[in-house]
Amino acid sequence: MGIRSFFDTIAETKEIHVEESMRTHYFRHSYKHVRDEFISYAEKKGYTVKNVNDTHHEIFIQHKNHYIIATVTQINPVETALDLKVGMEALFGLNRPKKIIAGIYADLKKSMTFKGVGLHA
Repeated sequence: MGIRSFFDTIAETKEIHVEESMRTHYFRHSYKHVRDEFISYAEKKGYTVKNVNDTHHEIFIQHKNHYIIATVTQINPVETALDLKVGMEALFGLNRPKKIIAGIYADLKKSMTFKGVGLHA
């Protein structure tokens, strides 16, 4: 992590990432189960669910000072990938987008069966 990433206001997970915590997370559930679990998690945490697009498998949620775009991709009937993009509405991110992503993944690991990170790199 460099000094630039400390000030970034946007953080995004992807399959191949330098930081392991920022890699795609996989769960042993169907697309529908992961989508519903993520939406219920967001509502419990006070997020507003703005849009659920089942065509593109994206969920857009918003909080008072940041937004999250979750991409849920079903790899096979019992394996689903979850990628997150967090954007802050602030001048400096101060590493908050990455902390938000880490917190979401930690909470979802408690409610779903976690399979691994970056499995198809």
